[in-house]
Amino acid sequence: MGKVIIKTALVTLGSLLAAILILVAALTMFTPRTMSQVFDELGGKKISLWYMELSFQKSGEADDLAALFIKSVEVQDRVRTEKYGKILAERDDFDVICAGRDEQSENPLLGQIPFAYYVYGNTAEAVYVLNGAEAAVNYAAENTPESYPPYNALQTLLYLDGAADDAELLVLLTNALARYDGAEAAADFAYLQSLL
Repeated sequence: MGKVIIKTALVTLGSLLAAILILVAALTMFTPRTMSQVFDELGGKKISLWYMELSFQKSGEADDLAALFIKSVEVQDRVRTEKYGKILAERDDFDVICAGRDEQSENPLLGQIPFAYYVYGNTAEAVYVLNGAEAAVNYAAENTPESYPPYNALQTLLYLDGAADDAELLVLLTNALARYDGAEAAADFAYLQSLL
């Protein structure tokens, strides 16, 4: 009799595990964004990022791409930040995406930083970490408007942790900042000169 009870319990447990695995597989295949949100709430940021990437690959939607980029920045996954930041910035509807994100502002930092500069700045930082100062400054300079607004990509590189210790970065930033006018650019240039 004891063997029948144990056998029944094991079959029941095995059936429950199989049902859970089937449910997780189905959710992964059909609603990866939901799985991303679930793992986000559970504190599994890297798994949540993977599911968000899966969601973007499945849908190709701009909203999924923007959410994937934000999540890549939060997790500090530089490879994905660079990859998806460049994909996002090169989209024809980037201005529309930015306008929408500036209105909804999911990320608390985005309340003061326009989404376009958030994308350019974080992508420049990822390029710096992965490819060095020259590639980062080139990318940042290409994506910093002539008006030199606050929170631009060059400014992001200038105020990175450890930027003051990177002589190559400081020299490259000096050369890049020399072409800008205005109070914001002058203040950053003066700060840069104090570091050299």
